[in-house]
Amino acid sequence: MKTTKLLGILILFFCTFGFISCSNDEKEGRKITDYKEYALTVASEKLPGVVTSCGNYNQVDVYAVMKEGATEWEALPAIEGFEYEPGYEYKIRISETSYLDYTMGDPAWTEYHFLEIISKEEKTSANLPLNFIPAWYYEEFCAYIDADFQYAIDADQEESIENDLMANEVLSSPNLRCYITGRFENWFLLDTEKNVVEQGILKTERKDYEDFPEAYRLLPPKGNVLGYMQWKFIKESGSKENATQYDVFICGKAVSKSPAPESVVPWLYQDLTVYYQNKYPETNVKAVVICYKMKI
Repeated sequence: MKTTKLLGILILFFCTFGFISCSNDEKEGRKITDYKEYALTVASEKLPGVVTSCGNYNQVDVYAVMKEGATEWEALPAIEGFEYEPGYEYKIRISETSYLDYTMGDPAWTEYHFLEIISKEEKTSANLPLNFIPAWYYEEFCAYIDADFQYAIDADQEESIENDLMANEVLSSPNLRCYITGRFENWFLLDTEKNVVEQGILKTERKDYEDFPEAYRLLPPKGNVLGYMQWKFIKESGSKENATQYDVFICGKAVSKSPAPESVVPWLYQDLTVYYQNKYPETNVKAVVICYKMKI
């Protein structure tokens, strides 16, 4: 009997000790798992990249940096305390501290802090990539414009105009796809290997339906129209005056009794009537319209 009681006391002691140890480990909180200092070259411009925050992926502009001895630029989201001025290439010294805290949503993370400027030179950094956005991000998190455009033609000789549309590499490019990232602020034109062919910013604004051409009635969008907009695709190296412009119908799914949230689909339209009236005056062109469907 005494042996049984003693065994019970020992078990209780070890359980209590184990509980206290675990509690102490949890209360220890944040730990530094690694610390180092080193020099870093920071490029003269920031580039689009992807950062993770609480399990979410966001497209933001990041630093392009190169460590000593490296030959390629890499992305660095933030450098605490660094007062960056675009147009200058820096060589700076930073600290890199790695942390571990199991009370956090993301228990392991790394912070970078500015220590000192070694040099600052006004120049354009060489051999920069177009961006640091990984290929998987486009497919999993970005909307894109379906390259299979639709069209409607009202003319005496529709075949000539139809052939011209299908031969236009700008309109019909099965090997290219335009992705819209972030909060519909940036666009990237990629080939089948996910190489960036062109990129730029997207300017969006509301537009009244009364300002849309009558020609769009030949090719109405599918679904329930929720709003009207104008989108301008401005190339990174271009100007607003040379932007590619679309009128946009913001559509939802067809009316139903389903309580599910309504999915939104933009339809991008262009009125090419005047263009083809000038190009084929003998065909008596009344209207030529093309449209693309965006997939989200």
